[in-house]
Amino acid sequence: MMLVAAGGCDPNKQTRQPYYGPTLPLAEVIAQINERNVRIDSLRCAGTFSANLIDPKTREKTSLDGDLTLLYQPRRNLRMVGKFLANTVFEIGSNADRYWLILPQGANPAMYWGNHRLTDSRVGGLLPVRPDLLAEVLAVAAVDGDLLKEPCPVVRFNNDQDCYMITWQILLPDRWAVQKEVWYDRATLQPRSVLLFDDNGRIVLRAYLLKPQPVGGFEPEAKIASEYQMYFPQSGSTFVMRLNDLARSQNGVPRANTFNFPGDRAGVPKVIQVDE
Repeated sequence: MMLVAAGGCDPNKQTRQPYYGPTLPLAEVIAQINERNVRIDSLRCAGTFSANLIDPKTREKTSLDGDLTLLYQPRRNLRMVGKFLANTVFEIGSNADRYWLILPQGANPAMYWGNHRLTDSRVGGLLPVRPDLLAEVLAVAAVDGDLLKEPCPVVRFNNDQDCYMITWQILLPDRWAVQKEVWYDRATLQPRSVLLFDDNGRIVLRAYLLKPQPVGGFEPEAKIASEYQMYFPQSGSTFVMRLNDLARSQNGVPRANTFNFPGDRAGVPKVIQVDE
């Protein structure tokens, strides 16, 4: 279904004409990306999803597909609701402080949640997907223009893929480590792929961003990807979302309280904190 995201067929490896012409310095690349991203102050998108979710502990596999609604505000505010035949099958959420995954169906309905400030690699061993990382996949947040501020951006140009490859690095007690890598198309500066890493350089999320489309409500025009193919190596889970209704907002949604933590209003019998 969507195992292409796991490495069998990389969409970025389609036939491209190598490029050896002039390129922009990093500061200019970031400035042009921000011309678009600073204007994206909210998103309300609808479409469909397909998921193969693998429990990291039991290795039990669940395949899901259905309708999807996505809500976003910078920087970590994200809410995704998946439904099948009008029944909610998952909710993924994040705000400035916390993230959560609600699975209301099945034998063990529960909400899993954690704090962004406490997140480490252990979380990937508990959840099939990483709610704390999904806002990064959209690649629509403004990029800090201070090139010496951590996480520090470093650029490479890939001639064969005709794209800028920007990595963001942080200083650990004993070394530097790459947190994130985003591939930006040279001609359009649209993001084509996002890779997120743990402190040991292992990929915790790989996403291919495809088919950029304009988002309604922005003037001048702003585009985002309309298809996201995601792979979570720690669990082996895959998740694809295809958006066909992209708008800045709808009837005032999203708004500030859209991203409130559900707490005891999650509607499930079990609430599990994953970072205790």
